Amino acid sequence: MKGRRNAWPGSKYQNVGTILFGDFNTQPSEKIAGFDMDSTLILTKSGKTFAQSADDWKWWDDSVVPKLKKAHEEGFKVVIFSNQAGVSVGKTTSAALEKKFINMQKSLKIPMQTLCATDSDGNRKPAVGMWDFFSKNCNGGVAIDKAQSFYCGDAAGRVKTKSTPKDFSDSDRKFAINCGIEFLTPEMYFLGKKEKLPDLGFTMKQFESREGDCPVVGEELKTMAADEKEMVLFVGAPGAGKSTLWKNHFSDYVRVNNDTLKTKEKCMKVAREALQSGKSCVIDNTNPGMKILISSLTINIDTDTRSRYTKIAKEFKVPIRCFFFDLEKPICMHNNKQRKINEHRTHLSKKVGDVIIHTFFKRVQKPTTDEGFSEVKTIKFVPGPFENDKDKEAYYAL
Repeated sequence: MKGRRNAWPGSKYQNVGTILFGDFNTQPSEKIAGFDMDSTLILTKSGKTFAQSADDWKWWDDSVVPKLKKAHEEGFKVVIFSNQAGVSVGKTTSAALEKKFINMQKSLKIPMQTLCATDSDGNRKPAVGMWDFFSKNCNGGVAIDKAQSFYCGDAAGRVKTKSTPKDFSDSDRKFAINCGIEFLTPEMYFLGKKEKLPDLGFTMKQFESREGDCPVVGEELKTMAADEKEMVLFVGAPGAGKSTLWKNHFSDYVRVNNDTLKTKEKCMKVAREALQSGKSCVIDNTNPGMKILISSLTINIDTDTRSRYTKIAKEFKVPIRCFFFDLEKPICMHNNKQRKINEHRTHLSKKVGDVIIHTFFKRVQKPTTDEGFSEVKTIKFVPGPFENDKDKEAYYAL
Protein backbone atom coordinates (compact mmCIF):
# COMPACT_ATOMS: atom_id res chain seq x y z
CA MET A 1 0.00 0.00 0.00
CA LYS A 2 1.55 3.29 -1.07
CA GLY A 3 1.61 6.57 0.75
CA ARG A 4 3.78 9.64 1.04
CA ARG A 5 7.51 9.11 1.49
CA ASN A 6 9.13 8.64 4.85
CA ALA A 7 10.09 11.55 7.07
CA TRP A 8 13.82 11.12 6.43
CA PRO A 9 14.44 9.78 2.89
CA GLY A 10 17.84 8.71 1.59
CA SER A 11 20.69 7.01 3.45
CA LYS A 12 21.52 9.95 5.70
CA TYR A 13 21.44 9.02 9.39
CA GLN A 14 19.94 11.11 12.12
CA ASN A 15 19.97 10.89 15.92
CA VAL A 16 16.46 11.56 17.16
CA GLY A 17 16.76 11.56 20.92
CA THR A 18 18.28 8.17 21.76
CA ILE A 19 17.22 6.62 18.45
CA LEU A 20 19.69 6.43 15.58
CA PHE A 21 17.57 6.35 12.44
CA GLY A 22 18.51 5.65 8.84
CA ASP A 23 16.50 5.14 5.67
CA PHE A 24 17.68 3.56 2.43
CA ASN A 25 15.08 4.74 -0.08
CA THR A 26 12.10 2.84 1.34
CA GLN A 27 8.47 3.33 0.47
CA PRO A 28 5.68 3.11 3.07
CA SER A 29 4.00 -0.25 3.51
CA GLU A 30 1.30 -1.68 5.70
CA LYS A 31 3.35 -4.91 5.95
CA ILE A 32 6.47 -4.72 8.12
CA ALA A 33 9.20 -7.33 8.20
CA GLY A 34 11.11 -6.38 11.34
CA PHE A 35 14.47 -7.83 12.32
CA ASP A 36 17.01 -7.70 15.09
CA MET A 37 20.55 -7.27 13.77
CA ASP A 38 23.23 -9.10 15.79
CA SER A 39 22.93 -12.91 15.74
CA THR A 40 19.82 -12.57 13.58
CA LEU A 41 20.91 -10.93 10.32
CA ILE A 42 24.65 -10.90 10.91
CA LEU A 43 27.44 -12.48 12.97
CA THR A 44 30.96 -11.24 13.65
CA LYS A 45 33.63 -12.42 11.22
CA SER A 46 36.06 -12.49 14.13
CA GLY A 47 33.95 -15.03 15.99
CA LYS A 48 33.85 -12.78 19.03
CA THR A 49 30.61 -11.85 20.78
CA PHE A 50 30.94 -8.15 20.02
CA ALA A 51 32.15 -6.64 16.76
CA GLN A 52 35.72 -5.39 16.86
CA SER A 53 35.12 -2.84 14.10
CA ALA A 54 32.46 -1.64 11.67
CA ASP A 55 33.75 -4.21 9.17
CA ASP A 56 33.64 -7.14 11.58
CA TRP A 57 30.45 -8.74 10.29
CA LYS A 58 29.10 -11.38 7.93
CA TRP A 59 25.60 -12.57 7.09
CA TRP A 60 24.13 -14.95 9.68
CA ASP A 61 23.45 -17.57 7.00
CA ASP A 62 23.52 -17.82 3.22
CA SER A 63 19.72 -17.77 3.27
CA VAL A 64 19.49 -14.28 4.79
CA VAL A 65 19.93 -12.17 1.65
CA PRO A 66 17.56 -14.23 -0.57
CA LYS A 67 14.88 -14.25 2.14
CA LEU A 68 15.11 -10.49 2.70
CA LYS A 69 14.90 -9.86 -1.03
CA LYS A 70 11.84 -12.11 -1.26
CA ALA A 71 10.18 -10.21 1.59
CA HIS A 72 10.79 -6.96 -0.28
CA GLU A 73 9.33 -8.41 -3.49
CA GLU A 74 6.23 -9.48 -1.54
CA GLY A 75 5.58 -5.90 -0.46
CA PHE A 76 7.12 -5.96 3.01
CA LYS A 77 9.16 -3.05 4.25
CA VAL A 78 12.37 -4.42 5.77
CA VAL A 79 13.13 -2.65 9.06
CA ILE A 80 15.90 -3.34 11.57
CA PHE A 81 15.19 -2.62 15.25
CA SER A 82 18.40 -3.06 17.23
CA ASN A 83 19.48 -2.40 20.82
CA GLN A 84 22.82 -0.59 20.74
CA ALA A 85 23.23 0.83 24.24
CA GLY A 86 26.98 0.46 23.75
CA VAL A 87 26.84 3.89 22.13
CA SER A 88 25.85 5.53 25.42
CA VAL A 89 28.70 3.89 27.35
CA GLY A 90 31.39 4.37 24.72
CA LYS A 91 31.74 0.76 23.53
CA THR A 92 30.75 1.71 19.98
CA THR A 93 29.81 4.85 18.08
CA SER A 94 26.96 6.01 15.90
CA ALA A 95 29.48 6.43 13.06
CA ALA A 96 30.53 2.78 13.33
CA LEU A 97 26.91 1.64 13.24
CA GLU A 98 26.16 3.86 10.25
CA LYS A 99 29.10 2.40 8.33
CA LYS A 100 27.98 -1.14 9.12
CA PHE A 101 24.41 -0.48 7.98
CA ILE A 102 25.59 1.19 4.79
CA ASN A 103 27.76 -1.81 3.95
CA MET A 104 24.94 -4.22 4.79
CA GLN A 105 22.59 -2.37 2.44
CA LYS A 106 25.20 -2.35 -0.35
CA SER A 107 25.42 -6.11 -0.04
CA LEU A 108 21.66 -6.55 0.27
CA LYS A 109 20.71 -4.17 -2.55
CA ILE A 110 17.13 -3.57 -1.43
CA PRO A 111 15.52 -0.62 0.41
CA MET A 112 15.52 -0.87 4.20
CA GLN A 113 15.21 1.20 7.34
CA THR A 114 17.29 0.95 10.49
CA LEU A 115 16.48 2.06 14.03
CA CYS A 116 18.89 1.68 16.95
CA ALA A 117 18.19 2.34 20.61
CA THR A 118 21.45 3.89 21.78
CA ASP A 119 20.64 4.01 25.51
CA SER A 120 18.90 1.86 28.13
CA ASP A 121 15.66 3.81 28.17
CA GLY A 122 12.13 3.51 26.85
CA ASN A 123 13.41 2.98 23.32
CA ARG A 124 15.31 -0.17 24.24
CA LYS A 125 13.64 -3.49 23.48
CA PRO A 126 11.43 -4.98 24.84
CA ALA A 127 10.01 -1.47 25.43
CA VAL A 128 8.20 -0.18 22.35
CA GLY A 129 9.76 3.26 21.97
CA MET A 130 11.44 2.41 18.65
CA TRP A 131 8.25 0.85 17.29
CA ASP A 132 6.15 3.85 18.31
CA PHE A 133 8.66 6.24 16.75
CA PHE A 134 8.71 4.18 13.55
CA SER A 135 4.92 3.95 13.35
CA LYS A 136 4.42 7.70 13.79
CA ASN A 137 7.34 9.07 11.77
CA CYS A 138 8.86 6.53 9.44
CA ASN A 139 6.08 4.93 7.42
CA GLY A 140 4.70 7.86 5.51
CA GLY A 141 1.44 7.96 7.43
CA VAL A 142 0.46 4.45 6.28
CA ALA A 143 -1.16 2.41 9.05
CA ILE A 144 0.59 -0.86 9.85
CA ASP A 145 -1.33 -4.08 9.38
CA LYS A 146 -0.12 -5.96 12.45
CA ALA A 147 -1.77 -9.19 11.32
CA GLN A 148 0.51 -9.25 8.25
CA SER A 149 3.64 -7.97 10.01
CA PHE A 150 6.25 -9.83 12.07
CA TYR A 151 9.47 -9.43 14.02
CA CYS A 152 12.42 -11.82 13.88
CA GLY A 153 15.10 -11.98 16.57
CA ASP A 154 17.40 -14.38 18.41
CA ALA A 155 16.52 -13.25 21.96
CA ALA A 156 13.58 -15.61 22.43
CA GLY A 157 14.14 -16.90 25.95
CA ARG A 158 15.10 -20.37 24.71
CA VAL A 159 16.74 -22.77 27.15
CA LYS A 160 20.01 -24.62 26.67
CA THR A 161 19.93 -27.93 24.82
CA LYS A 162 22.59 -30.45 23.87
CA SER A 163 23.15 -28.71 20.54
CA THR A 164 22.28 -25.06 21.25
CA PRO A 165 23.20 -22.54 23.97
CA LYS A 166 20.73 -20.68 26.14
CA ASP A 167 19.42 -17.39 24.72
CA PHE A 168 20.95 -14.41 26.49
CA SER A 169 17.52 -12.79 26.81
CA ASP A 170 13.88 -12.89 25.75
CA SER A 171 13.77 -9.21 24.79
CA ASP A 172 13.10 -9.75 21.05
CA ARG A 173 10.18 -12.03 21.73
CA LYS A 174 8.71 -9.69 24.31
CA PHE A 175 9.23 -6.76 21.93
CA ALA A 176 7.10 -8.49 19.29
CA ILE A 177 4.41 -9.29 21.86
CA ASN A 178 4.41 -5.70 23.12
CA CYS A 179 4.08 -4.45 19.55
CA GLY A 180 1.27 -6.88 18.84
CA ILE A 181 2.94 -8.69 15.94
CA GLU A 182 4.05 -12.25 15.21
CA PHE A 183 7.45 -13.37 16.50
CA LEU A 184 9.90 -15.66 14.70
CA THR A 185 13.43 -16.81 15.51
CA PRO A 186 16.12 -16.65 12.79
CA GLU A 187 15.98 -20.44 12.60
CA MET A 188 12.25 -20.31 12.01
CA TYR A 189 12.28 -17.53 9.42
CA PHE A 190 15.47 -18.08 7.48
CA LEU A 191 15.93 -21.86 7.85
CA GLY A 192 12.28 -22.91 7.96
CA LYS A 193 12.69 -24.84 11.21
CA LYS A 194 9.80 -25.48 13.56
CA GLU A 195 10.46 -24.45 17.15
CA LYS A 196 8.37 -24.76 20.27
CA LEU A 197 9.31 -21.75 22.34
CA PRO A 198 9.31 -22.06 26.14
CA ASP A 199 6.83 -20.32 28.37
CA LEU A 200 7.90 -16.78 29.21
CA GLY A 201 7.15 -17.40 32.89
CA PHE A 202 6.43 -14.37 35.04
CA THR A 203 4.62 -11.44 33.45
CA MET A 204 3.01 -8.37 34.97
CA LYS A 205 -0.27 -9.17 33.22
CA GLN A 206 -1.14 -11.59 36.00
CA PHE A 207 -1.48 -8.62 38.35
CA GLU A 208 -3.94 -6.69 36.19
CA SER A 209 -6.90 -7.91 38.26
CA ARG A 210 -5.23 -6.61 41.43
CA GLU A 211 -5.03 -2.96 40.42
CA GLY A 212 -5.48 -0.58 43.33
CA ASP A 213 -4.34 2.80 44.52
CA CYS A 214 -1.30 1.67 46.53
CA PRO A 215 0.83 -1.46 46.99
CA VAL A 216 -1.28 -2.84 49.85
CA VAL A 217 -3.73 -5.72 49.95
CA GLY A 218 -6.18 -6.35 52.79
CA GLU A 219 -5.60 -3.03 54.56
CA GLU A 220 -7.87 -0.14 55.44
CA LEU A 221 -5.80 2.37 53.52
CA LYS A 222 -7.04 5.43 55.33
CA THR A 223 -5.90 4.06 58.68
CA MET A 224 -2.38 3.05 57.65
CA ALA A 225 -0.86 5.95 59.56
CA ALA A 226 -1.23 6.03 63.34
CA ASP A 227 -2.70 8.86 65.40
CA GLU A 228 0.13 8.74 67.93
CA LYS A 229 3.77 9.57 67.39
CA GLU A 230 5.60 6.50 66.18
CA MET A 231 8.43 5.12 64.10
CA VAL A 232 7.72 2.98 61.08
CA LEU A 233 10.43 0.91 59.44
CA PHE A 234 10.07 -0.41 55.90
CA VAL A 235 11.79 -3.62 54.82
CA GLY A 236 11.72 -4.30 51.12
CA ALA A 237 13.84 -4.49 48.00
CA PRO A 238 14.15 -1.61 45.52
CA GLY A 239 11.01 -1.64 43.40
CA ALA A 240 8.87 -3.09 46.18
CA GLY A 241 6.65 -0.01 46.41
CA LYS A 242 8.04 1.58 49.60
CA SER A 243 8.22 5.11 48.22
CA THR A 244 4.75 4.83 46.67
CA LEU A 245 3.27 3.76 49.98
CA TRP A 246 5.02 6.64 51.74
CA LYS A 247 3.79 9.15 49.17
CA ASN A 248 0.17 7.96 49.25
CA HIS A 249 -0.34 7.23 52.95
CA PHE A 250 2.57 8.54 55.03
CA SER A 251 3.37 11.87 53.42
CA ASP A 252 3.05 13.64 56.80
CA TYR A 253 5.80 11.44 58.22
CA VAL A 254 9.39 12.63 58.03
CA ARG A 255 11.08 10.40 55.46
CA VAL A 256 14.63 9.40 56.43
CA ASN A 257 16.21 7.66 53.47
CA ASN A 258 19.71 6.23 53.25
CA ASP A 259 19.82 7.00 49.52
CA THR A 260 19.60 10.70 50.42
CA LEU A 261 21.50 10.87 53.70
CA LYS A 262 24.18 8.39 52.55
CA THR A 263 25.38 7.09 55.94
CA LYS A 264 23.81 5.13 58.80
CA GLU A 265 25.12 7.76 61.25
CA LYS A 266 23.24 10.55 59.51
CA CYS A 267 20.07 8.45 59.32
CA MET A 268 20.21 7.71 63.05
CA LYS A 269 20.98 11.33 63.87
CA VAL A 270 18.03 12.62 61.83
CA ALA A 271 15.76 9.99 63.36
CA ARG A 272 16.67 11.07 66.90
CA GLU A 273 16.29 14.76 66.06
CA ALA A 274 12.86 14.16 64.55
CA LEU A 275 11.51 12.23 67.52
CA GLN A 276 13.13 14.58 70.02
CA SER A 277 11.68 17.70 68.48
CA GLY A 278 8.09 16.47 68.45
CA LYS A 279 7.34 19.31 66.04
CA SER A 280 5.24 19.43 62.91
CA CYS A 281 8.10 20.46 60.66
CA VAL A 282 11.31 18.46 60.56
CA ILE A 283 14.24 17.65 58.26
CA ASP A 284 13.40 19.01 54.83
CA ASN A 285 10.48 21.31 55.68
CA THR A 286 8.36 19.62 53.01
CA ASN A 287 6.66 16.87 54.98
CA PRO A 288 5.65 18.38 58.34
CA GLY A 289 4.58 16.01 61.06
CA MET A 290 5.43 14.48 64.40
CA LYS A 291 6.18 11.03 63.03
CA ILE A 292 9.11 9.44 61.28
CA LEU A 293 9.34 6.99 58.43
CA ILE A 294 12.58 5.15 57.72
CA SER A 295 12.89 3.60 54.28
CA SER A 296 16.16 2.11 53.04
CA LEU A 297 17.56 -1.11 51.67
CA THR A 298 20.94 -1.11 53.36
CA ILE A 299 19.84 -0.26 56.90
CA ASN A 300 16.90 -2.64 57.21
CA ILE A 301 18.03 -5.89 55.62
CA ASP A 302 18.82 -7.85 58.81
CA THR A 303 18.08 -7.91 62.53
CA ASP A 304 21.35 -6.23 63.52
CA THR A 305 20.81 -3.13 61.37
CA ARG A 306 17.14 -2.93 62.29
CA SER A 307 18.05 -3.06 65.99
CA ARG A 308 19.57 0.44 65.70
CA TYR A 309 16.10 1.81 65.18
CA THR A 310 14.25 -0.34 67.70
CA LYS A 311 16.77 0.97 70.25
CA ILE A 312 16.06 4.59 69.22
CA ALA A 313 12.31 3.98 69.50
CA LYS A 314 12.81 2.48 72.95
CA GLU A 315 15.03 5.41 73.93
CA PHE A 316 12.26 7.88 73.06
CA LYS A 317 9.50 5.60 74.38
CA VAL A 318 7.58 5.52 71.10
CA PRO A 319 6.13 2.45 69.38
CA ILE A 320 7.87 1.15 66.27
CA ARG A 321 6.05 -0.79 63.58
CA CYS A 322 7.67 -2.72 60.74
CA PHE A 323 6.21 -3.07 57.24
CA PHE A 324 7.60 -6.05 55.33
CA PHE A 325 7.10 -5.77 51.56
CA ASP A 326 6.62 -9.39 50.53
CA LEU A 327 7.11 -9.41 46.75
CA GLU A 328 8.51 -11.87 44.24
CA LYS A 329 11.88 -10.84 42.84
CA PRO A 330 10.63 -10.53 39.22
CA ILE A 331 8.12 -7.86 40.31
CA CYS A 332 10.88 -5.80 41.91
CA MET A 333 13.06 -6.24 38.82
CA HIS A 334 10.19 -5.08 36.61
CA ASN A 335 9.39 -2.08 38.80
CA ASN A 336 13.07 -1.14 38.98
CA LYS A 337 13.35 -1.13 35.16
CA GLN A 338 10.25 1.05 34.96
CA ARG A 339 12.22 3.83 36.66
CA LYS A 340 14.41 4.05 33.56
CA ILE A 341 12.13 3.13 30.65
CA ASN A 342 8.72 4.48 31.67
CA GLU A 343 8.75 8.17 30.82
CA HIS A 344 5.02 8.60 31.45
CA ARG A 345 5.15 8.88 35.24
CA THR A 346 7.04 10.68 37.99
CA HIS A 347 9.49 8.32 39.68
CA LEU A 348 10.37 8.76 43.35
CA SER A 349 13.60 6.76 43.10
CA LYS A 350 16.29 6.11 40.49
CA LYS A 351 16.97 2.73 38.92
CA VAL A 352 19.50 0.62 40.82
CA GLY A 353 21.73 -2.18 39.59
CA ASP A 354 20.15 -5.64 39.45
CA VAL A 355 22.84 -6.92 41.81
CA ILE A 356 21.37 -4.84 44.63
CA ILE A 357 18.00 -6.54 44.27
CA HIS A 358 19.63 -9.97 44.04
CA THR A 359 21.63 -9.17 47.18
CA PHE A 360 18.51 -8.11 49.07
CA PHE A 361 16.70 -11.37 48.36
CA LYS A 362 19.82 -13.36 49.23
CA ARG A 363 20.47 -11.64 52.56
CA VAL A 364 17.14 -10.39 53.87
CA GLN A 365 15.98 -11.68 57.25
CA LYS A 366 12.22 -11.54 57.65
CA PRO A 367 11.30 -9.24 60.57
CA THR A 368 9.38 -10.46 63.62
CA THR A 369 7.87 -8.84 66.70
CA ASP A 370 10.65 -10.47 68.74
CA GLU A 371 12.91 -7.68 67.49
CA GLY A 372 10.89 -5.13 69.44
CA PHE A 373 8.30 -4.11 66.89
CA SER A 374 4.81 -3.47 68.19
CA GLU A 375 3.53 -4.89 64.90
CA VAL A 376 4.88 -6.41 61.70
CA LYS A 377 2.65 -5.76 58.68
CA THR A 378 3.06 -7.82 55.52
CA ILE A 379 2.56 -5.67 52.43
CA LYS A 380 1.50 -7.36 49.20
CA PHE A 381 1.78 -5.72 45.81
CA VAL A 382 -0.96 -4.08 43.78
CA PRO A 383 -0.15 -2.09 40.61
CA GLY A 384 -0.83 1.63 40.57
CA PRO A 385 -1.84 4.30 40.99
CA PHE A 386 -1.27 5.09 37.32
CA GLU A 387 -0.79 8.71 36.36
CA ASN A 388 -2.22 8.31 32.85
CA ASP A 389 -3.13 5.72 30.22
CA LYS A 390 0.40 5.73 28.75
CA ASP A 391 1.83 5.05 32.20
CA LYS A 392 -0.45 2.03 32.56
CA GLU A 393 0.33 0.77 29.07
CA ALA A 394 4.07 1.04 29.67
CA TYR A 395 3.78 -0.69 33.01
CA TYR A 396 2.00 -3.75 31.67
CA ALA A 397 4.38 -4.18 28.74
CA LEU A 398 6.55 -7.27 29.18
